Amino acid sequence: MSHDTHAVNGRQPTTEAAETADGRLAELAEVQRHTVELLSRLDRQPSNVRVQAGDITLDITWDAAPAAPTAEGPLAPPTATTETTETGEPAAAADYLTSPGVGTFYHAPEPGAEPFVSVGTVVQPGQQVGIIEAMKLMIPVEADRAGRIAEVLKPNGEPVEFAEPLFALEAEDTGETEET
Repeated sequence: MSHDTHAVNGRQPTTEAAETADGRLAELAEVQRHTVELLSRLDRQPSNVRVQAGDITLDITWDAAPAAPTAEGPLAPPTATTETTETGEPAAAADYLTSPGVGTFYHAPEPGAEPFVSVGTVVQPGQQVGIIEAMKLMIPVEADRAGRIAEVLKPNGEPVEFAEPLFALEAEDTGETEET
């Protein structure tokens, strides 16, 4: 790989070398961010990923095709139709925070640390609730809506699939009442 640098009297200026290194690091960070985003959107973990920034190359390969998911398969959220809300209506499948990708799910930022959330924690949209490790990349798992963690469904350090439920979420009572 060649770099576009300009030598002065056969020597690279120190500040230019530092700027070039900083620029490459920024490019690599950007490529990594986009790669993590892409991997988090895949429905299953690939067996091989190759990314090349110059002249853009991206190869993703999978081993054998997975079996089609069934209603009881790992990609289906727990059935909520048998559960009811306080008003007697069936609970919705949207009562779960689900995995944004494929990998290993962790409850805490590092071994021995306090988990991001636990039963009873009130979460807001965008709040980090876990981490998924996929191919040595750490992908934050964030709440997509507000609520209270009712149950932790996925044990720490266990593999997860795309859209697999991680936490049961109940609506947070705001204490406000509607006047009619």
